[in-house]
Amino acid sequence: MIRAVAFDLDNTLINFMGFKRKSALAAARAMARNGLKGAPGKVAKEIFEVYDEYGIEYEKTFSTYLWKKGIRDFNEFEKIQQAAIVAYLDSQFHVLKPYRGVVPLLKRLRKRGLKICLVTDATRKNAWRRLAVSGLQGLFDVVVTHDDTGEFKPHPSPFRILLRKTRLKPEQIIFVGDNPHRDILGAKKMGMRTALADYGCEWPKKGATKADFVLRRFGELEKIISGI
Repeated sequence: MIRAVAFDLDNTLINFMGFKRKSALAAARAMARNGLKGAPGKVAKEIFEVYDEYGIEYEKTFSTYLWKKGIRDFNEFEKIQQAAIVAYLDSQFHVLKPYRGVVPLLKRLRKRGLKICLVTDATRKNAWRRLAVSGLQGLFDVVVTHDDTGEFKPHPSPFRILLRKTRLKPEQIIFVGDNPHRDILGAKKMGMRTALADYGCEWPKKGATKADFVLRRFGELEKIISGI
């Protein structure tokens, strides 16, 4: 019997990649207004090249990008960088939202007595900021972030903390995530049921571990849990 539902955060509960694309374009436009040469669309694409090189959670994206562009006048550098940061943060408050139906479904699952948990590779600071911005911060019984283990999924450490904090057996938990190589593989190795958030998946599926269930939209999860 399922007694807890554990979720990844980015692209599972919130449309994180959609936010990153829109925020990169907002930052690029701010850079252009403050003296950076180049069309905003091209700059946004180049910002994503920095993400590709250093990771989507990289916190020095704009400074790295401007340095790569050869900006060496430090006043000019900070003028452009700070404009980009402000635009990025402003975009976060307007764009970063849960997928449709997430909040009411989480509340219904809690009323049914299920524990609602989060296991994310985001840092503690970034995870709680995203939860606060998206209005999800009060809905979880257990939250596990990268800072709790220093390891990324599919490493077993985040899942072990989840089991310890919930005091449940692996077969009593279903794990929902968008990444078949991290979320699904990691949870399956621990013996948990798994559901792929296909609506947010942007990862190659060829050769990946197959989930027990595939969600085309978030709302399908309720029926799956009822049938287990």
